Amino acid sequence: MEVLLRAADRDTETAETLVRYSPHLYESVGFSCQQLVEKYAKAVLVANGLPAPFIHVLVKLLVPLVQASIITLGGAEMDSAAILQSFAVEWRYETDDAPSYTSTELLVMAHRFRDKLRPLAVAFLP
Repeated sequence: MEVLLRAADRDTETAETLVRYSPHLYESVGFSCQQLVEKYAKAVLVANGLPAPFIHVLVKLLVPLVQASIITLGGAEMDSAAILQSFAVEWRYETDDAPSYTSTELLVMAHRFRDKLRPLAVAFLP
């Protein structure tokens, strides 16, 4: 779990740095945002003794946390998860389309998940 938290923290720093200095690299920002949510979600799953599958599908990682009443997420948050999830593979390889969201908006989505998930995992650290 500690490894996941450190990796997620690094992904957060990467996304923040990209938004600050290279916001035009929205694919890379989106990928880092997707990764940080994925790793924080997996850290919370592990902390709570739930399986953390080797997948990149954020919605599938978050649903067990909601079902176990570990976290509450509304429809807008699940929509944000689906948006960020698309950066795991699709945006990096399949399109040159203009983004629907700015790099800053993607980072805000990711920060919302970080702010909910990180404390839930950190609470289990020794």
